[in-house]
Amino acid sequence: MDLALVNAMQLRPRAPWSLLGQTLGISPVTAARRWRRLSEAGIAWVTAYGLPHPEDPGCVAYLDVDCAPDRIRQIADELAEDPHVMSVEHLSQGCDLVIAAAFTDLATVSRYTAERLGRLPGITAVRTHLATGFYAEGIRWRLDSLDPAQRLELHDDHPTGYGTSSPVRAEIRHEDRELLIRLGTDGRLGQAELAAATGLSPSTLRRRLDRLAASDAIRFRCEIAAGDAGRPVLATFRADIPPDRLDEVGPQLARLPEIRLCVAVTGRHNLILSVWQRSLADVQRLEAALARRFPDLRVAERRVSLRTVKRMGRILGSDGRAVRAVPMDIWRDPIPVS
Repeated sequence: MDLALVNAMQLRPRAPWSLLGQTLGISPVTAARRWRRLSEAGIAWVTAYGLPHPEDPGCVAYLDVDCAPDRIRQIADELAEDPHVMSVEHLSQGCDLVIAAAFTDLATVSRYTAERLGRLPGITAVRTHLATGFYAEGIRWRLDSLDPAQRLELHDDHPTGYGTSSPVRAEIRHEDRELLIRLGTDGRLGQAELAAATGLSPSTLRRRLDRLAASDAIRFRCEIAAGDAGRPVLATFRADIPPDRLDEVGPQLARLPEIRLCVAVTGRHNLILSVWQRSLADVQRLEAALARRFPDLRVAERRVSLRTVKRMGRILGSDGRAVRAVPMDIWRDPIPVS
């Protein structure tokens, strides 16, 4: 029932308790109580975030960071506090840390790598890979805990996402940022709570939420701890595929249930695949399956996550469960005030 509730939240992160309870065959009070228990334990959470410009996906960067061995933990913990940083992974090979971060423009990517990472003691090298196109994102990844009738009842309306036809995205104004930060901490905050927290009138708040959500400028996302999802092994493939095949193969890869992220990038290898698996052996089996199905896809690097320090605005404990929120704010100055 807990997994079914999370699955329902993945489809409709802000669905009313009445709809969630009706879909799952429990009372709204029971649905709310179950979610509160999951959320307080850090097993699952709903967050919200604003997006960089859709016509410039290069504002999302994957940063390979090499560190002095005795500084890896400290550097990972410090960078996890940065509001531009979406995730921090300590990896088995390829580099010590990989940082996924979002910015408003490429000049800010440069500032962050040079003035933030370049001045942090213990960092010995940084390699930047810029996203050029997204085929799958974690927001689309689903548990398989609901039956087709339940999914239909929830009206599974996938977010449009990068690389698809979407409405003209509304501009996120300065006055919208406080709203985003509050929802980044708890994406299920009700309108009355948001109005009280932001000082906005209920009607003004409703108009702003409707404007941002209708144009895909704000996204709501339900996350679950990987171990509690039954997939404790996180792995990343860096791969190569002929450039003229990216837009054909990328969507096919995105439909595989193991894949949470499929993104074309700049750099030595032009494709990143991030997967959640039940075991290390499953990672190898998936690579073999990819080789059979996509003969022109060459996996160049296989990286296993030893520890996830941050994921989508949440600091995670050693068990992969959320400890606290660090809401994303890509409009803030990326250089902390000393």
